[in-house]
Amino acid sequence: MKFGKRYSKGTVFMAMLHGVLIGVAAVAVIGLLLMGTKGEDDSKTSGKELPTSGPAAVENSAKPAEESLQLFAKQHGAFSSSESATLFIAEDPTLSKAAVIKAGDKYLVWTAVGLAENEINSSESEGTYRKTFRADTSSCGAIGAGKLREVLKQTEIAKINYSDETKKEGKDDDKTKAFYKNITAITAFTKDLRIVRLHLLSHYSHTENCVKITF
Repeated sequence: MKFGKRYSKGTVFMAMLHGVLIGVAAVAVIGLLLMGTKGEDDSKTSGKELPTSGPAAVENSAKPAEESLQLFAKQHGAFSSSESATLFIAEDPTLSKAAVIKAGDKYLVWTAVGLAENEINSSESEGTYRKTFRADTSSCGAIGAGKLREVLKQTEIAKINYSDETKKEGKDDDKTKAFYKNITAITAFTKDLRIVRLHLLSHYSHTENCVKITF
C-alpha cells in the first residue's frame, strides 16, 4: 500500500538545498552569539581599568617630622659669644642656676623654662623678660636623646627620673645611657622642672648642638 505523494527530483533537490542553507545560517547565528558572549565575558574578567598615569601610587609610610615644642623662658641677656654669656653669669651671684642657651649665632642667658606663660615671672626692674620660643629636638635621637622632647613636656619630676634605666644592661646603647645620666645629674641638682628643662636645653643646644631654638 503506498502512502504520500510522489515528488520530482528537482523538488527533492530544492528541499535539500533549502535545509542546508537554513542549517548554515543557524550555525552562523549561533557562532556570532557565542563570539559576542565571549567578548562580554572577557570584558568582565579583565574589567578592572588600568590607571592612565602609570602604576598605582604607593602609600607614603615615612615617619612624619616631629613638631617643635613651644616653651617660655626667663631671659636675662643676649650675647654674641659663649664666653661673654658665661662671664655675665659668673659676675652675678643671683644667677647661680642660670644657663647659656644657643639660638642661631646668639648665646642667651636664661634662668627658667616653662610650658606656659604663667610659669615665667619677668621683671623690668631686674632687667628680665619672658621669651616665647620653639625647640626642635628631632635631631637629638641620633645622639641618644630621642626622649628629650618627652622629658621637656613632663609636669612631674618623678616621670623623668630614668636613673633605674641605666642599670638595665643591654637595654640601651651608651649614648642613650648618657642621656639618662644627664637627667639624673640635673634632677640631683634641682627638683624645679623649669630649671631641669633649662639645663637640658642648654646642654643639647649649646654643648651637643642637636636642639634648634627658634623665635
